[in-house]
Amino acid sequence: MLFAVDIGNTNVVIAVFDGDKIIQQWRVSSDDKRTGDEYTSMILTLCRDAGIDTSLFHKGIISSVVPALIGPFVIVCQRIVKKHPYVIKTNLASEGSILPVHLSQYSSRELGTDLLCNAVAAWNVFKCANIVADFGTALTLTATDSTGTILGGTISPGLGTAVKALAMNTAQLPFVPLEAPRKVIGATTKEAIQSGIVLGYKGLVESLVNKVRENMCEMSGDNPSEVKIIATGGLNSVLKPITECFTLVDKDLTVKGLKLISDLV
Repeated sequence: MLFAVDIGNTNVVIAVFDGDKIIQQWRVSSDDKRTGDEYTSMILTLCRDAGIDTSLFHKGIISSVVPALIGPFVIVCQRIVKKHPYVIKTNLASEGSILPVHLSQYSSRELGTDLLCNAVAAWNVFKCANIVADFGTALTLTATDSTGTILGGTISPGLGTAVKALAMNTAQLPFVPLEAPRKVIGATTKEAIQSGIVLGYKGLVESLVNKVRENMCEMSGDNPSEVKIIATGGLNSVLKPITECFTLVDKDLTVKGLKLISDLV
């Protein structure tokens, strides 16, 4: 079995693979004050409660956008998997790499390893030009052309980040659930915030997807109508019911990318 860890700014997603199938998945808080021992104890308890036999783990792999948590989760893997994990780095996607996708000579080497996992998983599904929208702490769009070249993308504040910033930086505006309101003009503060955030982000995503698709096709010569749009991340479900711009919605895309990379390294 594979022990796959995707460390994000808000949550750590831990997936257990038996072959290509995810048999268990947990989401725990990203907390750089926790030690590797604390995370190990927590995850061993989760494994025990789920009936996971940790002696069957044969490999661990980590993607992280939080450098301070890489060390603690290396310790977790060493304690639980009994092996040093493979830690993904962006340079794995250099030209001529073993991956099915690669960074262009013009794109930044600052690409998050979670976005690299997304690009690998999206390519595995469609094997054509695609844009991955990842709804996390940040909302990111990552564009890959029909040759498997990762061209770059966009970064915006995530939906949760936006609503949290609004509540924390105002005196009277509350935290509200991220749900689509009944109408655009809110009759209450709650509805007004939901309209501004949820419907506003619908417009932002649809506009950015169109602009990114147009720009990537100018760069690559790809046919815009053939570009697939994939949504992933914990908050993609907020927009899923109110937009038709996604070809595929897969909340597990990042960990599936981890599994695919694990098979290659």
